[in-house]
Amino acid sequence: MTTSKARLLRIVRLEEARPDLPSRTLFHAGPPYRGERPRAVMNAAAQAAVIAGWASEIEAARRLLESGDIALNPAQDHGLAVPLAMVAAPAMWCFEVGDERSIFHVPMSEGTPPALRFGSDAPEALELARTWCRQAAELLNPRLKYVPALEELIEAALNRGDDCHAMTAAGNQLFVDALGTIPDDLRSSLLGNAGFVLGIWMAWAGWKLKRSGSLIEAVGGNGIDFGWRPRGVQSWRTAPAATPSGAIFKQDRAAFSLGAIGDSALVDICGLGGQSLRFAPTLLAEWQHVLPDDVRTRHTRIIDPETGIVDVARVAKSGIGPIVNLAIVDRDGGGFPIGRGAYLAPPELFATGG
Repeated sequence: MTTSKARLLRIVRLEEARPDLPSRTLFHAGPPYRGERPRAVMNAAAQAAVIAGWASEIEAARRLLESGDIALNPAQDHGLAVPLAMVAAPAMWCFEVGDERSIFHVPMSEGTPPALRFGSDAPEALELARTWCRQAAELLNPRLKYVPALEELIEAALNRGDDCHAMTAAGNQLFVDALGTIPDDLRSSLLGNAGFVLGIWMAWAGWKLKRSGSLIEAVGGNGIDFGWRPRGVQSWRTAPAATPSGAIFKQDRAAFSLGAIGDSALVDICGLGGQSLRFAPTLLAEWQHVLPDDVRTRHTRIIDPETGIVDVARVAKSGIGPIVNLAIVDRDGGGFPIGRGAYLAPPELFATGG
């Protein structure tokens, strides 16, 4: 059982925090790919290769990826996580969350769409990730000592209507307010990107799983498959990833939706997101046509009350899978979400793990 509380320790380049990572390697969400990778992910990977300094421009980066000169591995197999279609490079700025015993890293969001997490190949997304993130890190790091333990912020955000995954505006406001005095333009940028805090919640969830000893060591989707990896095991248990069901923002692109994608499923497995929809009336109303009847109580049947984490044995016994709240990503990228919704993870996926 995890008794320590996690804090946002610093915003740091991944290569500085994790010099042990394999060379010439980028890191994607979810399990390993079995074949062709979605264009949205390859857009983000090419951008990441440029940020890493391994290619001068995106088309050269695509060629390096296609040739295998740059490897593309699951982020969680290396103790970090990435949102949606984003791909992490060693040169990227990351949230470092943890305590005196353990830490976890997630890349910092560069801003509103078009964005790397939605598979953007836009030059402005690359420049924001390279320049804005560095400048923000320099300004934010001295203020992080004023940010309370993340569990306190999460509890307050839930009480203000967030599920801490699909809805994060309250938590983002609480985080920005906790920083105290920061430049007005930086404050405006942070508040204009409600999803900024999600990377912090993801890192908290990754740390929580790591510290808890839960059987689930990794969980997420890559747009093709959704799966989880048992602790101490190299291979993932996967199922075809259905597209989340909920609200569609871009009807003309609905047919091009990727299946569930993102390591942010960590948040839901740790009791937030789909397991905390009872706190988010806006989402309950928006998704009422697709949510299961037991949406308000499902957590009581699948979460271990001692750890607050979805328990594999309880899922297998109840025949009820966790709900994972995710943005719906265009398979071709483009930098904007198609919509957002709930992915119902199949309970049989967990049946052999208890």
